Amino acid sequence: MSTNMIRTILHIIVPLLWITECTPSFQHRRRHNKLSHSSVQTAPVSIIVDVPAPEPRLVRYSNPSALLRACLPFDTWHMNIALGLMLQYLVFVGDSEPGPREPKLWFGVWTADQLDLVFVRAHGMGIFCSPVHSSLLFFNWLSTRMHLVASALHTLIVSHTQTSLSSVFGAIALVQAFIPAYAAISGLEVCASVVRETLHTHCPASRVSLDPPNLPEGHEIRVVRLGENETMDGIVKFLQEFSDPHRGPVAAFTLDMTQKRAKFGVWFGDMMLYVIRSEDGEGEEYAGFVRVGRVTGRYAAVSSVFTAPKWRRRGIAEALTRAAVVRLLSQPNNMADIIRPLMPPPQAGDEEAQLKVASVCIFAEKSNVSAQGIYTRVGFGFQERGWEEEGAKSWEECIEMAYAVRQGAM
Repeated sequence: MSTNMIRTILHIIVPLLWITECTPSFQHRRRHNKLSHSSVQTAPVSIIVDVPAPEPRLVRYSNPSALLRACLPFDTWHMNIALGLMLQYLVFVGDSEPGPREPKLWFGVWTADQLDLVFVRAHGMGIFCSPVHSSLLFFNWLSTRMHLVASALHTLIVSHTQTSLSSVFGAIALVQAFIPAYAAISGLEVCASVVRETLHTHCPASRVSLDPPNLPEGHEIRVVRLGENETMDGIVKFLQEFSDPHRGPVAAFTLDMTQKRAKFGVWFGDMMLYVIRSEDGEGEEYAGFVRVGRVTGRYAAVSSVFTAPKWRRRGIAEALTRAAVVRLLSQPNNMADIIRPLMPPPQAGDEEAQLKVASVCIFAEKSNVSAQGIYTRVGFGFQERGWEEEGAKSWEECIEMAYAVRQGAM
């Protein structure tokens, strides 16, 4: 074979290999199948076969367990809000299929055997997640998949099978890809202003000490147990104060809703109170609380970190956050019995790793620099002290956008 012919063949092959390497779904498969990727790199190329790329497909799941069985193997910190919420739903509500016009919906978009993204509805809001960092996903790639979601959702809403979508939430890239796709099909546009902007990140076990926080004498962080009715009243008050500033499409929680949230949280051991005993030791005061939860196989979340106004700027929020992270990383996975039947059989010796929380997730309002500083000191990867992982940053920007017109009610 002549030198010129060899150069011509290489000129054709090398760009093709580069294009394959840069495809988002290939990047994700590479992380989960390093052996396969290695064999592709080292195998000699003898012939070029033009194989069409598999088309993405949308799967609608009839209940939470069906979605979880399919998607839990793709558990990453980016997926925590969707998978964690579905596991909580499974525990507290059950596994039944939603009734007519009940705003609950579970979609997965797949390319071959690769999960590309998940869409779940909780009340009027739609939540988007992808197993990979949104910065690694190209807009055109996302648009194709969002068109599938938008088309299926529109069909369900206009047929009165689903109620109207009040808002969408997720990483900015996902939301910005969905909005034009849904507008093209439904004719509905989102409101001009953003409902909320948040940052989502996580704290791996390697970045935090598992020693409990040092507290002043007379101070205690306590896990609330069932039957502590007086303590429950304090938690309900805190939950109402915490949710009250939120003025999005979903109104602040009513007293009844707050009491139910507190009951579920206490029942599952999710509530931790910061307690300060009086100087005479006869009484105590609640200075703040934190919730832990959304536990999946390898990830969990800290949420609703709250300090009573009179006790702020005394390190209580940081102590609560640190205590919650330490608890999640050091104690057995309290969802293990729920998750185990939903996961594929582990390989020998892998079950403990499959059900061991390795990192804790958290959201913070983008404008709340003070909270981000607190969480960063604990070990979370917000902007100023973030890190690079697998070609992306340790945090994602998320937004919620609202719809003013109620589709299906017209």
